[in-house]
Amino acid sequence: MKIAVVAYEMEGDRTGVGRYLDGLLSGIARCDHDWHWQLYFKGEPFEHSLWSDDEGTASRPTFQPFFDRRPTARPILWEQLRLPRLLRRDRPDAVFSPAYSLPHTAGAPGVVTVHDLSFELLPGDFSRKERWRRRLLARRAVRRARRVLTDTEEIKRDLIRCYRLAPGKIGVVPLGLDEKFLKPAESGTSDVDLLAPYGIHPPYLLQVGSMLERRHVDLVIAAFTEVAAEHPDLTLVLAGRNRLRSSGDLERWIHASGLGERIVVAGYLEEEALPALYRLATLSFYLSSYEGYGLPPLESLAAGTPPVVSRGLALDELWPDYPYRALTLDRAGVLKVTTTALELQDERLRVAREGQERMARLDWRHAAELFLDQMRSL
Repeated sequence: MKIAVVAYEMEGDRTGVGRYLDGLLSGIARCDHDWHWQLYFKGEPFEHSLWSDDEGTASRPTFQPFFDRRPTARPILWEQLRLPRLLRRDRPDAVFSPAYSLPHTAGAPGVVTVHDLSFELLPGDFSRKERWRRRLLARRAVRRARRVLTDTEEIKRDLIRCYRLAPGKIGVVPLGLDEKFLKPAESGTSDVDLLAPYGIHPPYLLQVGSMLERRHVDLVIAAFTEVAAEHPDLTLVLAGRNRLRSSGDLERWIHASGLGERIVVAGYLEEEALPALYRLATLSFYLSSYEGYGLPPLESLAAGTPPVVSRGLALDELWPDYPYRALTLDRAGVLKVTTTALELQDERLRVAREGQERMARLDWRHAAELFLDQMRSL
């Protein structure tokens, strides 16, 4: 069977969807089946182990990239207008899109992953134009698709409630974790030296991920402001693109804290730096009003750093009694958990050890097997 994959999210500086697709395909490569995976990219050729090391045997999948060499094309326009022509030419047996939208599939059954419905449930997080663009693409995708995949049972319930999808049309495929987060630093390398060019030096607290209104960076800064006096060597690192609707809010929050010299706005970090970034942190934060899965706190646990989290993440299902969960998403609730985690070091180390043990079970091959079961159901 030949599966077409909308793969452009793996190009350039990858964020969550690109890393999701990369991890899923890496798991698929380890599964026993002889399907052919055609990966469609809009830009210029690049090397990747999926196809660079692909020898292809009777019982192993094969991966073939197609590079359309249109790097300046707007992704959604390329996906919706250009890609359908390529699919008509290549006639795949099925088409998979890793996030929210689906091109016209030229008669082949389509599968789309919808990671969350933030654009439906949190309209204030998006401009009017962006909100409706996302809504229209997602609504059309779930109507077109033969199967709709999501990451958790909670988001499945949202899909049923908001889009009135039949439960049998939706499959739940939890995500995996890249092994690099579970491994110690390689011999001969220094995490400290790797992070120094970014202006990051331990000890520090850490926030990772694109900065959005729903992720409450203001509460992270407020909690740091409260504990900073008791921990004069501690800094706060904010790693991720500023995607706040008013980008000046971040500067305003930092200025109001009076601790601007101790807050490092690192922006987007290369993926190679992320394991070290997590390993050297004292604590990390992931406080969100709404999230589909929430990979950063799981990556943080895998690397040995406990995160302070909100409710509503995949961690709720993976570790229901996780101890550093803020019961209220406000300044007092976040500060209480943060203070406890910083003061009780032995308990923090115990949580770190248990977290690594639990996260070791999140394997991309297992996720890929569940995904392949969904594809076989077509």
